[in-house]
Amino acid sequence: MSVDEPQLKRRPGKDAVGELSPDKQLHQSCSHAVATSSGAKVGGFVKNSSNYAFMLVAALSFITRYYRIWDPAQVVFDEVHFGKFASYYLRREYYFDVHPPLAKMLIALGGWLIGYDGHFLFEKIGMDYMSNGVPYMMLRGWVALFGFALPPLVYMIMAESGYSVIASLLAALLVTFDNALVTQGRLILLDNIMIFFMLASVYSYIKFYKQRYHSFGAQWWTWLVSTGVMLGCVVSCKMVGLFTIALVGVAVIFDLRRILDIRRGNTMLDFWWHFIARAFALIAVPAVIYLSLFAVHLAILTRTGPGDAYHTSQFQMQLIDNPMTKSSFDVHYGDQIAIRHRETGVFLDSNVGRYPLRYEDQRVSSQGQQVTGATDKTDNSFWIIKPMNDPEAFAQFAARRQAGEDIPKAEMKKWVVRHTDLVQLQHVATGGNMRTHDVASPMTSTNMEFTTLALNDTAHVDDTVWKLEIDGARSNSTLLKTSSSFIRLISNKHGVAMWTHPKKLPEWGHGHQEVNGKKDPTAKSTLWAITEIRGRQITAEEIEEMNKKQTSMSFLEKFVELQSLMIKHNNALTTVHPFQSTPLSWPLLLRGISFWTDSEQRKQIYLLGNPIGWWISDLALLTFALCLVGLEACDMRNCEVVDAVIRRHLLRSGGFIAFAWFIHYFPFFMMGRSLFLHHYLPASIFAYMMVAACFQFFCVHPYQLFALRSWSSRARALLPSYSTGLVFAGLVAVQVAAFVYFAPLAYGMSSLTVEQVNSRRWLPGYDLHFQK
Repeated sequence: MSVDEPQLKRRPGKDAVGELSPDKQLHQSCSHAVATSSGAKVGGFVKNSSNYAFMLVAALSFITRYYRIWDPAQVVFDEVHFGKFASYYLRREYYFDVHPPLAKMLIALGGWLIGYDGHFLFEKIGMDYMSNGVPYMMLRGWVALFGFALPPLVYMIMAESGYSVIASLLAALLVTFDNALVTQGRLILLDNIMIFFMLASVYSYIKFYKQRYHSFGAQWWTWLVSTGVMLGCVVSCKMVGLFTIALVGVAVIFDLRRILDIRRGNTMLDFWWHFIARAFALIAVPAVIYLSLFAVHLAILTRTGPGDAYHTSQFQMQLIDNPMTKSSFDVHYGDQIAIRHRETGVFLDSNVGRYPLRYEDQRVSSQGQQVTGATDKTDNSFWIIKPMNDPEAFAQFAARRQAGEDIPKAEMKKWVVRHTDLVQLQHVATGGNMRTHDVASPMTSTNMEFTTLALNDTAHVDDTVWKLEIDGARSNSTLLKTSSSFIRLISNKHGVAMWTHPKKLPEWGHGHQEVNGKKDPTAKSTLWAITEIRGRQITAEEIEEMNKKQTSMSFLEKFVELQSLMIKHNNALTTVHPFQSTPLSWPLLLRGISFWTDSEQRKQIYLLGNPIGWWISDLALLTFALCLVGLEACDMRNCEVVDAVIRRHLLRSGGFIAFAWFIHYFPFFMMGRSLFLHHYLPASIFAYMMVAACFQFFCVHPYQLFALRSWSSRARALLPSYSTGLVFAGLVAVQVAAFVYFAPLAYGMSSLTVEQVNSRRWLPGYDLHFQK
């Protein structure tokens, strides 16, 4: 941040800085520097060099982001998700995702502006856009606007922080020619949208901080509220936006500490007004924006869609055309029902097939009839639900129903299945009752095998008795309903719950999933739903009655449910991915991510940062840390090796940049979910800024002569020496050269020979395609 602030402490042997205003100090210092320079008049090019530098950055950023944006004309990497979500917005169909909605809504807004109707669902990587009539170039171009804005924003941040034109330009050019940022910035992805709001938050806060001597003025309020708005937007794109909130929060704490210092002449009332203003703008405003965007999200997605199944039945029944509002019937004893697993979507199934005598690990089975989970519903998916209480009365009731007798509603109500009832499930097609017993299941040896028991086998009837629990039921009188009730079937004898998992059985299992008894009956994965009663059709009268009974949910109830699901499923993203990586490997750029391949033309898109730029950034971060140690040692020995203003600028602005890198990087070490290289991209931008900060510290002197007051202000000088120009040119040249060399992997527009592919494998972790 800007460092034009007076020191308050006197250092032994040194003169204290006077109590002039910071702007006057800087003005006097700069005037002195200009007066003692060559005396030559500053030319028009130098005066306007900041504007020219900004325009150069904008032009190069536009070229790198929009170059061949139509290539490839296929779905690339996570376009399969975020393009699909945009289509759901345009179709107003509910979906579920672990990320907040803003970035996805912005992608959908771009589609809506060009008249796209969301007909394409981006089902898999490599699907062709042209043959499916998708305006993908316009969608990518819309998202690329945010990627295009990143280098200019970096320039503006550096200039507003008091860096020179040449240092600000260096930071912006390094970001412009980073391969990973370019790849992300030209596809239908979220990261560059989030990074845009991240940088906008930082820029706004720096502008606000520079107004600290004009407190509560119009610009002070404008930039303070702007910071809050941008923070609300960044966290509404991805939850890692919380890191940016933490960054600004720490800066605010230091700012409030400055205000609290009695030597500033502020009263406690002044402090509390400052505190309230910041709490309003930087806590309340982001919270309102976050809530408001979810309100818009839920207001758009009003129709039933693929995200329904993640939610409670009450949430689902708020959606238009949701099956629960059309087929939520009371389940009666004697009904033939289809039971579906909530998480994996398979139907409880059985057939005449038997478990093999021995499994591959030589364990012995019961050779009983298979009970499995089938993807498709067939005749084998229906079961008769029977009560354990009063079997004689039930037999008479069932006989009357089978004979087609018109049974009064009051009597029918007595035979509705209720929470905690003890039941049996008889397989319709083969006639046996579902059973679990003390035999290990085929694939999960710690769980119990599920099979069936013949009706005439009375010795093991206890194995066929199930306690039916309705999830969320408040009393034993809660009625079981199709679709809207989620149930657990828990063995009354063994205490295990019916459970399945996605892994398929061997060939003898016909491609079905294993069903077994899980020892933790409370697990969410043990929930099932009754999706159909065979032969049951809803009447108009029942629909009307159902709509009357339906209880609405408030926005806050929906919001809380959705937030808890987002957190839960985000933490559950632990499945091993072939291109995942560890945070420790990111700064060193040890591996990338394969985004897309074309085997016929030997083309590929491989997410990889600019190796030269990333390694130089690592060196800059290390150099800054060593500078801190060196300056502290000099302070302890009362030695002044650099000018006080330069030292203060390095510690405050450089420290802010270093902390921004730290807070956007180190929290990933504490995450248990699968992580990827693109999670480092926000931190990588601050690492590039640190290169420019170190360049300014070592190469640009005197600081006062070259420092900019703002990105649009006139410069007083451009280059301090030819050697500084050579260093600048060298850094930019190697960054551009590496960018061009790895560009075929960033754009995917060129076919590479085996030799060309292998020549770009600078490290063993660069697992590129077509190496042979």
